[in-house]
Amino acid sequence: MRYRIPLLAAALLMPLGAYAQPLIQSQEGIALQNEILQLQQQLQQLQAQGGGNGGSSLGGSAPPPASGNGTSNALLPSLLTQVQQLQAQVQTLNGEVSDLQHQQQTQNDQTQKEIGDLKFQMTNGAGATPGAQTQAAPGTAGQGTVAPPPPPVAPQAAAPDDPKAALQAAIGAYQKHDYATAQKLAQGIVTHHKSAPQAYRAQYLVAQSYTAEGDPRSAAVAYYNTYNMNKSGTYAPHSMLGLASSLAAIHQDQEACETLASLNSQYTTPPPGMKSEIDAVSNRAHCQ
Repeated sequence: MRYRIPLLAAALLMPLGAYAQPLIQSQEGIALQNEILQLQQQLQQLQAQGGGNGGSSLGGSAPPPASGNGTSNALLPSLLTQVQQLQAQVQTLNGEVSDLQHQQQTQNDQTQKEIGDLKFQMTNGAGATPGAQTQAAPGTAGQGTVAPPPPPVAPQAAAPDDPKAALQAAIGAYQKHDYATAQKLAQGIVTHHKSAPQAYRAQYLVAQSYTAEGDPRSAAVAYYNTYNMNKSGTYAPHSMLGLASSLAAIHQDQEACETLASLNSQYTTPPPGMKSEIDAVSNRAHCQ
């Protein structure tokens, strides 16, 4: 017992960093740290009380007196237990903070991956693929639920072979708010009649349809493809504005502002009525 007590006291008086991870910066962690410091101060007081008679009751060479220090020695195991319990609580809090940090990092990584996928699609001009995925999603989301019957003008209806007639049908579907049919008909023109004069207008209609359907990701790719199809064409400035608006809708504000800056530099005099729309998108994207 005489050799055990000095060891217990030495362990208690060691800095907290020798036992556990650094304390978390929270009210609960600070309170635990204060309790440990108070216990360490009590141990130091007990050690000072045993300083007489040629040695310390916590580690001196002389045996402890019969009175006084016996009570101090009896308190040491209890204080050690309290300190160990507090340190265990600190380790638990550190574990909880680590778990929260891991969850946040996972969410950030997922967001960055989605942004990277969109940029890859835009860079490689994958305009049709996002549309196909978007149209497939409602069918899988039901998890076995029977889908409602198609609208009167079914998307599966055969498109006219003539691109001019197909474009008129697509525009008519768009005006009737049948955006899914408009998108499919217009995309068919772009895919099968890419060299036809109607393909440029059809590509812009694809982008417009995605916007009307509330699919800004697919719309951003479609607007980007429209601009690349004819950078000096009639719909080029409108496509850049649509791209910026779609990017702002998916919270890619920096890319949206860069697109608006390019739009303003290329078209110093925008088409009538577009200036107010540019300002609105700029405000939504928090452009400087």
